[in-house]
Amino acid sequence: MIGLLTYLPTTAYLPQFMFLLAFVYLLIRDRDFWLAKLTEFKNNPRHPLDLNFMVLCVIILLSLTNRIYHWSSVKEMSDIFPYFLLIIPSYMLAIRLRLSDVKWLVALISVESVSVILQWVVGVSTFDSSLEGFTTFKEGSLAYFQRPFGFSTGSSIVASKFFLAYLLIDFFQLKRGWNYPLKTILILGIAFTFNRTVILSMGVYMLLSSVQSFFAFRYTLEKAWFAFWVGLLGGISSLTLLLVKAPVLIAQFTRNTGNVELTGREHIWKDFIVFIYTHLAYGNYSIKLWLDGYHAHNSYLELIATNGVFISLVYFIFIYRNIKRSNWIYVFPILIFGLTQYAFFWGVSLFDIVFMAILTRQLRKVEISPSPVDEVPKETITKGLPLETK
Repeated sequence: MIGLLTYLPTTAYLPQFMFLLAFVYLLIRDRDFWLAKLTEFKNNPRHPLDLNFMVLCVIILLSLTNRIYHWSSVKEMSDIFPYFLLIIPSYMLAIRLRLSDVKWLVALISVESVSVILQWVVGVSTFDSSLEGFTTFKEGSLAYFQRPFGFSTGSSIVASKFFLAYLLIDFFQLKRGWNYPLKTILILGIAFTFNRTVILSMGVYMLLSSVQSFFAFRYTLEKAWFAFWVGLLGGISSLTLLLVKAPVLIAQFTRNTGNVELTGREHIWKDFIVFIYTHLAYGNYSIKLWLDGYHAHNSYLELIATNGVFISLVYFIFIYRNIKRSNWIYVFPILIFGLTQYAFFWGVSLFDIVFMAILTRQLRKVEISPSPVDEVPKETITKGLPLETK
């Protein structure tokens, strides 16, 4: 049910605050867990606390102080509700995600990917002509102008969902029987939505994953030679394809301009940098900043412009302290994604939930052949599913 309730608000048909319904359901579903935590704290207030939760509480306290101290800056009703309080629901949903929740979420996103493929084949941006942005594609147009958006409000949103679903498949190690078909569907969805940030982030992840798998595999001499020749021939083939199709690829990724084209982001970034320079300490007083109706299209600029440099530093500490050997390969592509998209620290969102789950969940490593120094009992060996955070 959590998988369904975290997916539905990402569509064009339900508002984002419906994520709170998933949070309420979580409190009811896992009430024994939360009651046990409260009882433990009541009986022994000095028991080891969840440091991640404490860091988030510090962020909330500082942000609330920033908002109240500059209360005169509140101009609209939307400024009254402090969005930063919603990082707690995101965190609680993240640490209690079950494998069944992830399976449902990935399955639903994969269905949306199938709809994107069908929309591209038919030549429409969406099957619902009542949605804003509905259009029909002109034959021969650049891929940038032929981007379906499934059941979402835009192609960027649906592409980011495909990216997150792909990461979830690997992070939660879904069964191989479903692994490859789902990944194929998601890759096709990413190709047809043609979001350049997602393509770059996915490319980085797949490259890092391939290199890590290559060095982690226990090769025999014969297998090593086979892998070497496959890699060499595959690399030569890919390079040849890039050289032959270079003009077409450059035209697609630069929107036929021949230059790196940021669709106006460079102007938005400049405005946000100027704002940060003049509001370095307090930012926009922890009121989410929009300039001329635009957010920063950069998670880091948006964070600093909204909260100031000091509160933002605590956010960065939260990320840094949770990067581990078991999750860095998933975190790094997400951080790259944030360079050109306002992706994380919205408050409560699918991106926040998945990002926090990857940051804070611990993986049991598969021990194929434990060393004599660090022997692992057979009964503790698992398939690598994330542990419940304690």
